[in-house]
Amino acid sequence: MTIMLIGLNHRTAPVDIREQLAFSAEGVSTALMLLRNQYPGCEAAILSTCNRVEVLTATEQDHPTENEIISFLAQARDLPVPSFKQHLYRLKDEQAVRHLFRVASSLDSMVVGENQIVSQVKAAFAQASEQGTTGRLLNRLFHQAFTAAKRVHSETEVGRRKVSVPSVAVDVAKSIFSNFADKHVLIVGAGEMAQLVCQHLRQADARNFTVTSRTLNNARVLAEACDGSAVPYDQLDEQLANADIVVTATRCPKPIITPERIEAIQKKRRRRPMFLIDLAVPRNVDPTAGDMDSVYLYDIDELGRIVAENQRQRMNQVDRCEKILDEEIDAFERWLAESRARPLIQQLYEDAQVVHDRELEDLFSACSGLTDQQRAAILAATQRLVNKFMHPCAYALKRHSGSGASTTLAQTLHDIAQK
Repeated sequence: MTIMLIGLNHRTAPVDIREQLAFSAEGVSTALMLLRNQYPGCEAAILSTCNRVEVLTATEQDHPTENEIISFLAQARDLPVPSFKQHLYRLKDEQAVRHLFRVASSLDSMVVGENQIVSQVKAAFAQASEQGTTGRLLNRLFHQAFTAAKRVHSETEVGRRKVSVPSVAVDVAKSIFSNFADKHVLIVGAGEMAQLVCQHLRQADARNFTVTSRTLNNARVLAEACDGSAVPYDQLDEQLANADIVVTATRCPKPIITPERIEAIQKKRRRRPMFLIDLAVPRNVDPTAGDMDSVYLYDIDELGRIVAENQRQRMNQVDRCEKILDEEIDAFERWLAESRARPLIQQLYEDAQVVHDRELEDLFSACSGLTDQQRAAILAATQRLVNKFMHPCAYALKRHSGSGASTTLAQTLHDIAQK
């Protein structure tokens, strides 16, 4: 019984290689169907994300081999093998198990501790199940991987500190405002960073958004995405006076929000707290504005330092995470070893039963005067003896099922039974 994982990821292959090898959802289903038809006795699943493409197989046969899986990948994606072969990793048995557990637990992710990957692994497993390419082995393996991932995220803090600038900005805002539902958010600019901050603020229950930009059409697109309103850029002062949270992310060679501007606005606001998130380079907000009363200013460097510290804290959790994985891998390996021993144990009992039946037949032939009641009593007694003698043998097979000793013991007992 062999578990094999072949694939590439963001560490081993550049994005242009990954995108050539990536599968769509429909492509995964088709590939699994073809793999099942080509190797009927093989269990298989395919994980394809923006950062990785991996084929996981489990089989008790000699096929598919590593090279056969690589050729299958090339055929499925219509690519020559040399174009991607050098970027592949090839893992077997315990190494393959550990890799899957690390992936599901987000320890192999570009951002350690992120939560999205376990959902992607679950989706890959569900798709393989729907295609009928999973069985007893992969079912157990994936469920053990999900248990490991759950433990990693519940028993450690690897995923609890934010590690993106937009999410950290919202976390900082939470330290100032306990509730976002009644706060007015002003977005100055409509680029990608501004969009991401809007997404995180919406997830934190912010509801009132106003977007302004030098290009009003761009402001309208973002405003529509966050169920807000777009206003012309020349209304900036009016909107600043209404805003509790201001996100600036517009290209400008010098600050557009100066201490003088903030001072005039704060008089109108009666010094209510104002949180400024400056994501622009060059900065949109004069750094001295943060020295004013009730004004809280974080620029991209300050947010970046928090991100770096959070990343460091996450990495400090990795050793604890790996210990959890060790425990879950051991649990899976024990189950696998017992699974491998099960047919040997069954054969052991069958061989013992052959010897028992043969010897009992000779006994009954030699003692023809026994009554049916006596025969039944002898049969029950000898059957109990067989079970008692076989129990420690079965236990020994389970204990040594991970080595060749179990096979040797079972074969020896089988040979004895044949004599």
